[in-house]
Amino acid sequence: MQPHSPMRLHQKLQRIQMILQILQQQQQKEQRSRMPEECRKILEEGQEYITYIHKCNDDLPGEEITRKLSRLETIITRIFQEVEKQPELASDLRRFMNYYLPTTRKLVDAYREIELDSFRTEQNEKTKKEIEDTLDTINQAFEKLLNSFFEERAMDISSDISVLHSMLAQEGLTQGAFEQKTGYKDQT
Repeated sequence: MQPHSPMRLHQKLQRIQMILQILQQQQQKEQRSRMPEECRKILEEGQEYITYIHKCNDDLPGEEITRKLSRLETIITRIFQEVEKQPELASDLRRFMNYYLPTTRKLVDAYREIELDSFRTEQNEKTKKEIEDTLDTINQAFEKLLNSFFEERAMDISSDISVLHSMLAQEGLTQGAFEQKTGYKDQT
């Protein structure tokens, strides 16, 4: 029996990865088909923005813009992952979907157009710098939106914990509940 060549193993690995990716996509489609229509539309549109930003990032040279667009892609991906986990968050994304993402795309388009144009002007370089600086602001704002999703969840959990503690104490099921009810404290 002949050992497999590294090339054949690599090809097999690629096929397996492709099959896994197809299965994941099918599973996502299945999960999304059970979601409300508005949420499904938002996730599909969000994926289009993510794909577009990724493509632009691939097209653009330069470490700085690559770093900023990679960060943007990561944050937007996480936002939509949270919406997929918690479809009720979709209603919080109206302004994000209707204004912030389209405006961000417009800025990325302008940057890309300037960068891919072989004719350099001082104004073009200034505009690129402004867009790069604005991408920092956008990344911070989108990250804040993502964090707000976690803050809501943390507040819900904190509230549940507080109610649970109160109920357990009322039932005398926590340490200290007996002392609170009777005023007696065991000194041992």
